[in-house]
Amino acid sequence: MTSLLTLAGLLLVSAFVSHVLIRPVRRLGLALGLVDHPSWRRAHREAVPCSGGIAIYLAAVLCGVALAATVGLPFRTPALLSLGVAGLLTLVLGVVDDRFGVHAEKKLLGQIVVVLLPMASGLTLRHIALPGVGDVQLGVLAWPVTLFWYLGFINSINLIDGLDGLAGGIAAVVLGSVLLAVAPGDPVAGAWVVVLLGSLLGFLRSNLSRSRIFLGDAGSMLLGLWMAGFTLGLARQAPSVPCLAIAAMVVPIVDTATTIVRRLGRRVSIFRADDEHLHHRLLRLGAPAPRAVATLWLLTLAGAAAGAALHGQASAGVLALGAFAAVTIELACTLPQGERPTLAEAVRYLLWLPGAWLQDRPQPRLAEVIEMHPYRSQRSQALRKAKLGAASAGDAAVADAPLATAARLDNVGSSAALSASSARAPRTEPGAASGVRAGEDQPASEELDVLLAVTEDPR
Repeated sequence: MTSLLTLAGLLLVSAFVSHVLIRPVRRLGLALGLVDHPSWRRAHREAVPCSGGIAIYLAAVLCGVALAATVGLPFRTPALLSLGVAGLLTLVLGVVDDRFGVHAEKKLLGQIVVVLLPMASGLTLRHIALPGVGDVQLGVLAWPVTLFWYLGFINSINLIDGLDGLAGGIAAVVLGSVLLAVAPGDPVAGAWVVVLLGSLLGFLRSNLSRSRIFLGDAGSMLLGLWMAGFTLGLARQAPSVPCLAIAAMVVPIVDTATTIVRRLGRRVSIFRADDEHLHHRLLRLGAPAPRAVATLWLLTLAGAAAGAALHGQASAGVLALGAFAAVTIELACTLPQGERPTLAEAVRYLLWLPGAWLQDRPQPRLAEVIEMHPYRSQRSQALRKAKLGAASAGDAAVADAPLATAARLDNVGSSAALSASSARAPRTEPGAASGVRAGEDQPASEELDVLLAVTEDPR
C-alpha cells in the first residue's frame, strides 16, 4: 500500500510540474515561432503553439533529478545520462524542424546520430523474450535491430501525431503497460516510469483543453526516444517489457507499415507527406476527431492487454476482449448512414488493403473532410426536424416537402462546405510550406448562406 501511495504521489507531482510549465512554454513557443499553422493535412483551424515537448522534457528532468537523489536509479548511471542527453539533442532537432523545417532524410540522419549515444552506453536489444518461444538471442544482429528499434519508436510516434491527444494518449498506454510489468518487482524502476507518465499526463490536460498546445515534432520524437530507451533499460528487470511495448504500439506500427506500403505502391518517396494515415481515414469514414482519437486509444489498450495476456496475465485477456469489442462498436457507430460501408469494408479501408471501400474513388483533402463534419451534423438535425414536421402535419403531401428539402440540403451542404474550404485555406502540395493565418478564416460562399438558412427551418 505504501508503494502504491508513493507512486500515486509521484504521478501527481510530476503531472503538476508539467502542467505548471505549460503556460511559459506556450508563450516561448509563440515567441520563437514554434507554431503549427492550419494546412491541407491538419485537423485544426487555427495556429497553435507546438512547444509541448519542451514542457515534458523539463518536467521529467526536474522530477528525475529529485528522484535520483532520494530513491535511486532504474539502471546504470551512464545509460540514464545518455538518455537525458539524447533527449535534449532530439528536442533541439525537433525544435529546428518545427521552426524552419528540416528535410526528412536529414532529420533521419540526425536521429541516427542521436540514438548512437544510448546504444553506445549499453541500451541495446541483445535478446528478446517471445511468448511461446522463450528467450531469443540476437547475437550479431543486436546493433542493427536496436537501431531499427529506436528509429521505429521515434518515427512511428511522430507519424501518428495528427490529432489532439492521439500520440500522447498512445504513449501513456505504452508507459502504463510498462509500469504494470516492472513496478511489482522493482519499485525504483516503477517510480521512474511514473515520472515519465506524469510529465506526459500534465501536458495532455492542456493538449485536450481550450488553452491548446501541441507536442510538435520535438515532443513526439522525444517520447519515442525515451520509450524505446526505457523499455530496453528495464528489460533486465522484466524481460517481457520489450514485447509488451511492441503489443501496445500496435496502432503506430500498423500506421507506419501501411504508410510505407502505400507510398512504395504509388512509387513516391516514403518521406513524402500525405493525409491518409489511420486517423485521417477515420475522419473520412465520418468520425469526429475526438471519436477517432478514442477509437485508436481503445485499440492501443486492446493491444497492450493482449500482450499482457500472452505473457501469462490471464485477467488481461478479458480487458483485451472488452477493448476490441469497444473498438468494434465505436467503429460501427461511426460509419456514415449514406453510402455506408460494411464493418469489414471499413477495416479494409483503414488498413489500405486491395479493393477497399473508397480506395479507388476521388478523395477530398482532409481540410475539406473536416469542414464537412459540422454540415453533416446540421443535415442530421434538419432531417429530424423534417420528420417531426411530417408526423405533426399528418398529410402525405406536406410530409414529402420537408423530406425533399432535407435531401436537397445534403447536396447543398456538400458543395457549400467544399466552397468554404477552398475559400478559407489555399491548397498546398505535399512538402510545400503551410501558412494559413488565423485571421484569414473568412467564409465567402452564397451557397453556405443558403445552407445555414435552410438548416434553421427546413419546413
